[in-house]
Formats: sequence, C-alpha cells, structure tokens
Amino acid sequence: MNLFNSTIKYSGILMLAVLLSACSGSDTPAEQTSTINEAEILLHYLEENGDIVNHPSVPFFINAEEVHNNLRATNYHVIDVRSARDFSRGHIENAVNIQPENILDYFENRIEPNSFDKVVVVCNNAHLSGYVVALLRMLGYDNTFNMRFGMSAWHDDIARRFWYANLSDDLLGKLETAPHPKKSPGKLPNFSTGKTNGYEILRARAQKALTINWEEISIDFMDVLEEVEDYYVINYWPQALYDQGHLPGAIQYNPKKSFHSNEDILTLPTDLPIIVYCFTGQNAAYAFAYLALLGYEFRSLDYGANSFIHQTMISTQPPGRSFTPMHVKNFPLIKAGLENISTERSVPSEKVEVTTAQGGC
Repeated sequence: MNLFNSTIKYSGILMLAVLLSACSGSDTPAEQTSTINEAEILLHYLEENGDIVNHPSVPFFINAEEVHNNLRATNYHVIDVRSARDFSRGHIENAVNIQPENILDYFENRIEPNSFDKVVVVCNNAHLSGYVVALLRMLGYDNTFNMRFGMSAWHDDIARRFWYANLSDDLLGKLETAPHPKKSPGKLPNFSTGKTNGYEILRARAQKALTINWEEISIDFMDVLEEVEDYYVINYWPQALYDQGHLPGAIQYNPKKSFHSNEDILTLPTDLPIIVYCFTGQNAAYAFAYLALLGYEFRSLDYGANSFIHQTMISTQPPGRSFTPMHVKNFPLIKAGLENISTERSVPSEKVEVTTAQGGC
C-alpha cells in the first residue's frame, strides 16, 4: 500500500469525524457556556473599585456648620432628597429638590458633578441621604457627602419631628448578652439586568435601588422584638460592644469589614429580610445600599441604638454616636416654595477652606 495515499485517507476520515462531532446537537458551545452570575460579577466589581461599604471614611459625613459656611460658594452643591412637601416647609438656601429615583439622571444630564468640590445630600434624619450617597459613591461620585443627622441638625423644627421624636431608653437594662452564630455560608441572590459588564450591572441595579420608598422599609425596635424570627438581625458594632448588650437574637458583624467576599457576605440569608442596626442608623444606610445592589431584602431600624438606649449612647460613646441639642444649629430655613433647578451647567467659584467631618456613626 502506498503510505502517502494511506495517510491522506486517514486524515480525511479524521477530519470528517471532527466535523460530525462539532455539528452534533447534543453538546453545542452555547449549551456548554455557563449562565452569567451577575451578583458575583457585581460583588467583585464593587470590591475592586473602592470597596465603599468597607471604606475607612464611611459614612462620608459633612457637618451642618460646613454647609452653612459655604452657602454662597458655588463649589458646594446641596441636593435635598425629601418629599416636595417637606422641602417646601423649610430647606437650605440654594438647595435643589431631587427625588432619589431621578438623581442619576440629574447627575448624568443636568449638572457636571466634578465641577463641585462637594455635593451634599440631605434628608430629614440622614438615613435616606446616606443610602443615596452610598450608591453615588459606589458609582464613582467620590465628592458626595451625607450631612450628619440630616436636616435635624440644621433646625430644631425638623429635629423635633424626627430625631427628638424617636429617641428613647425603653430597653435600658433589657438587652441580651448571649451571642448568636452567623448562618453557614450560602449563595448570593439571583437577579438579571441583562448586562455583563460590572459597571453596567451596577448602574442598572443602582437605578432600581433608588426607587425605594424609605417609609415602607423602616421599622422600629418593637417590630424587631415582636417578630425577631421573621428577620435576620445584624448588630453592626465591634465585638466588644456587642458583648455588652444587643437586641435579642442579633448577630454580630464587624463594620467596615464583614460585608466582603473574603469575610462574611455569603452568610447573609436570601430568604429573610435583613436588619442592620448601628449607633445612629447612618452607617447602616451604607450597608443597606450594598445589600440593595446585591439583591438582598432589608429593613431599616431608623435611629439605631439611639431609639432604645439613648442615654447609654450619650454616656459611653463619642458625641457623634448620639443625637443631642449640641448637634442642632438652628440655621435659617427657606420656606418660600420650591427652588427652580437651573438647566445651566454650574461653574465652581473660589474655594473656602474647611475641615470635613469623618468617622463612624
């Protein structure tokens, strides 16, 4: 037999076998491709791009005094995310009223965010505004800040309706000291935006998260005590403070650390609403933004531990971890109706040197 001819015949048979195998319908490349896990893509994108929920400067505070000192400086921009009714009852001079669901459009199409030194977001108590700032920070707007204690720090009229009205000592001497274990690691929630790029997934999820009705997800400590089995309650304090007393059933997670793929993020349940409480609720707002992006269900224990052990917060913690009259500045409120939002691009003016408030909640 001619070796050359035999080689040609063998090669032809081999090629035919390969072609037939490739054309068979039982194992196509499309079927071999695994389903995209958007939550996993987003989680790693967030961790690799600032890891905002665990950033040492969370919750990116600015004090009311600094805002007041820069009212006439166009390099500061104040965005009020309260309802139109609350805004009309009294707001900061030159502030614009933007609802959370419209804020990305405002940033992308109405202003040049980077033209400002600081963009300040305010609400009545700093919970919704903290949540909004967290989402903006995760999107890369790193000149956004949450005004500490919200409009309650600006004027007593607002403080009396919000912070003062929600302070109590109802659980003094009644907290639990027994520890509770975290759940075993599981999986991230499932969601689909139809996107494959980390930033595009983030942008889509952020817009969805900004449609939140904060009143619908807010609860108080009595809701937790009466239905603790219906929630996964997280005490967002250092271990030493957790050991001194926490809400019944609460599980300790380390602030600025636990919500990470190398730590405890996979211990969060996908079948129960998650409650995260801290000292004032302002740091927890950042955790909620993170949870919302990743598809977890959550509830906000507004005002944090100040809502049930206020005097303990005053006597044992730094001043920023409790709300007291020293935080209320009684700066002027504008009550002459809604401010019109200019369609012109803003240009920064001469800077005013200030010291920015930082630290935990």
